[in-house]
Order: sequence, then structure tokens, then C-alpha cells
Amino acid sequence: MPFTSLDFAIFLGLVLVLNWRLRANDALYPNFLLAASLVFYFLGAPKFLPLLVVVALANHVAVWLMADLSFANHRKLILVCDIVFCLTLLVFFKYFEFFLTTLESLGVSGPLESLFSLPQIVYPVGLSFFTFQGLSLAIDHYRAPQKPRPSFRDTLLFVSFFPTVLSGPIQRSEPFFTQLRERQATDLNLAIVLILTGLFKKVTLSGYLSEQIVRGVFQVPESYSAFGVLAGIYGYSAQIYLDFSGYSDMAQGVAMMLGFDVGQNFDSPYLVTNIRDFWRRWHMSLSNWLRDYLYIPLGGSRRGSKFLNVIITQTLGGLWHGAHLRYLIWGLGHGLAVGFTHLVFNQRLRREKAWRAIGFKTWQIPEPKHQELKKWGGFLFTINFVSFMWILFRAETFEQALNVAKAAFDLAKPGQGAPIMVWFIVALTFFGQWVGDGFQRAMVIIQERLSIPALSLWCAFWVIMIIKMGPDGVLPFIYFQY
Repeated sequence: MPFTSLDFAIFLGLVLVLNWRLRANDALYPNFLLAASLVFYFLGAPKFLPLLVVVALANHVAVWLMADLSFANHRKLILVCDIVFCLTLLVFFKYFEFFLTTLESLGVSGPLESLFSLPQIVYPVGLSFFTFQGLSLAIDHYRAPQKPRPSFRDTLLFVSFFPTVLSGPIQRSEPFFTQLRERQATDLNLAIVLILTGLFKKVTLSGYLSEQIVRGVFQVPESYSAFGVLAGIYGYSAQIYLDFSGYSDMAQGVAMMLGFDVGQNFDSPYLVTNIRDFWRRWHMSLSNWLRDYLYIPLGGSRRGSKFLNVIITQTLGGLWHGAHLRYLIWGLGHGLAVGFTHLVFNQRLRREKAWRAIGFKTWQIPEPKHQELKKWGGFLFTINFVSFMWILFRAETFEQALNVAKAAFDLAKPGQGAPIMVWFIVALTFFGQWVGDGFQRAMVIIQERLSIPALSLWCAFWVIMIIKMGPDGVLPFIYFQY
């Protein structure tokens, strides 16, 4: 049940009415939220609701067992078993088709198929997100076993919370349980702005780019000129941001209406001047999860090779998206770029340390020459690197990705161009990140001056405009497949 559907609008309306009536009832409110979350997931993926419950149960049992054990090695064994179990489920559903295809290419699958009826595996929507969220609960309790143990109801609610269960943002247990107990005030006006901007990004802008340029370029790149292919590449870079940040905005807004702050997932990622900062601002909940539960345990910047730890983390982050060569190359490429950026920053820190060692204060250290020019160079390199790496995301095969990249540099080839509106939306994507916070504040100020009837008309007007400006039909969210 996607956020852009009429069914979800009806579901959310009913939930909000009950939420506002029951939130003061300590006994009923958590049960109500859990029921709403389970119903939401059941309506979208009824076959996989038991899987969600199993993931929650596995992590809940791990937490309770670790709390009763006094020896660190025993707790570690329980945690390892929990991680292996959850990752086995994730690997099975995410990589089963890859393993089967590999066996077929080696001529090994025939005997297996004669022994077993190998099913067509359907990937459960949201599996990666609620698995990582459940694992964070168990790992946090392993690190701090003195923390209070949640009930199974609260664990299941944390894993299945309907605003975030499908595509994040990935939550952490402590702030979630705190908000569940304290019931913070609802910021209705900001929530409405987030939902409307999310709808506009997804339905109008992302939908237009997909239908007018991206789909065609990636299906038949030979039909487009180099300029048209570039429009498709930059168009997809804008599309995936608009699509996923639009979803995250709506998830944040829906949660805010319930009285929960699930955190910001994107922070103007295309306005940075290096790849390291890009990953600090893109899909922040996943980047922070990989940092806290993979990069730091590998040694981070304190043990081993920081460069190697970054590459391993980014490569595994790429494979998290799927078992394809293109995801492996995508993750490895970003890992090398982030690692190189760390080397550059370490060199800068050593330079500043040398200046301080001879008596200079921080504010007295001279700026490197041509600093502004270097920033613009870093920005142009980063946005082009990120955009061309997105080709691996959008292409269905590695060969298709190569064909699109080659077509972008075949300047002599005639073919279709791109509508001027495509370039306008790409530019608007950058401009929107630059003025986003100010725009949100302005919208909130306007809404605060409206009466309830006027606010209802305001919302209805923008929803109708968004739908009218967008193409017919709404495509699924890109990150639903992950």
C-alpha cells in the first residue's frame, strides 16, 4: 500500500482519528499502533507478515537471552547466532535468484531441479529495512546489556512501525521507545508540508523524468544523441533523489502526525564538494547504520587500514542492494572514492597540525590557494561521479550500463534530444536542495495562519495540482525493490 495511493489516504485518515483519541491511554495506545502497523503491512504483503514477526521474535529473544547472561563471550555467541539467522533470511530472499542463475551458467542446476521444486522467489517488500532495524536493537543491547529489555509487543512495533517499515528511514530503538512513552506533541503543519513536498517530488517531478527521458534512454540509448543520453543520465540522478527523498519526506510527515520524529534521511546531498560528504547526506539512516554496525566494528579509523575499512563498508553497502556485478562495482567505486577523499582530508589535517606545532592558532592558518576554485572543482567532480555511477543502478544489466555510458560520449551520433523541461527539473532538483529549509518554513508560516476549513482546502488544492501536473499513473517507489 504505497503512500501515493488512495487506499493509504483512507487508511491514514482512520488511523489519525484513532491516534488522536487513544494517545493519552497508556494501555491501549501501543497496542493500537502495533495493530495499525501489522494491518498496513498485511494489506501490502500478506504472505510475508509472518516473516516480519519472525525477524522481530529472533531479535527479541536475543535481547532477553543476552540480558540474562553475565559472561561477555556467551552474549557474543547469542548475538552472532541472531546476526547469522537474520542475514541468512536476507541472503536467501535477496540472492536466491543470483545463486540459481550462477548454477545454471555452470550447468549444475539441472540435478538440483530434479531433486527439488525450486520456487520462484518473490522479494518481501521492506525486508532489508526491518531486518537492519531489528539487528540494531540486538546489537545495541549487546553493547549495553544494562538497558531495559523491551516487551515483545514493543519490539514488534519497533520493527513494523508502518511509516518506516517499507523503505526507512532505519530507526534506532532508544529514541523510538522514548517517544512511544513520552508522546511528544504533533507538529501538524510541518507534517503536512513534508507530505505535500514528498508527493510533489515523487508524483510530479520524478514521474515526469521517468516517462519523458530516463526510460527511453536506458531502454534504447542508440536512439538518442549524446546530449539526449546525458539528459537521461542526469535525469535519473535527479529522479532517484526525488523518488527516495520524496518517500522519506512522506514517511517523516506521516510519523510526525502520529507524534514521532523518525529523523531526516537526506540533507542536500547534491550540493557537496566531495564523495565523503555525499554519503553523510544521502540515505543518512543507512549510512549511519553501516558506520555504527560495520565500519566501526571493522576498526574504523582506529584499527587496521581506514582506507580498506571504508572500501569494505561501501562495497558491502553496494551488495546490500542486490547480488549483481553492477552493484558490486557501484559499491567498490564509491568505496575507492570515499577512501581517497579521506586520504586528502588526512593530508589537510596533517598540514594544519604542522602549522599549529609552530605556534599558529587555527584562525591564523592560511587557506590553501585557489580554495574557491577547488570547491567548484570538487562539486563538479562529485555530481558527475555520482550521476555516472547511478547508471549501474538504473540499468538492468552490466552490458546495458556500458552501452548507456558509451552513448553519452559518442558525440558524432545523431538521435533524439531531451525536452527542455527535463533540464529545468534537473536544475530545480539542485535549487530545491539549496532553498529547501527556507521553503518549508515559509509554507509552515502560511499554514499557521489558516483556519481548519481553509487548511483543508489548501491541502486539497495542492494534492489536485500535484496529480494534474504529474503523468498518468504513479510508478512504484524505486527503493521498494531493496
